[in-house]
Amino acid sequence: MKLGRKLWFIIIIKLVIMFGVLKVFVFDNTLNSKFKSNQEKSDFVLLNLTKE
Repeated sequence: MKLGRKLWFIIIIKLVIMFGVLKVFVFDNTLNSKFKSNQEKSDFVLLNLTKE
């Protein structure tokens, strides 16, 4: 019982750290800081997705 609780606690801590790092580095606010309108954002994304 005690071992299971410790392992679940370690798993939860790792998940919190992992999602915290992902939020900072992967889900940044680059589009919100560079572009003001939704049209500018969509043009930028479309240009980068269709780039050869």
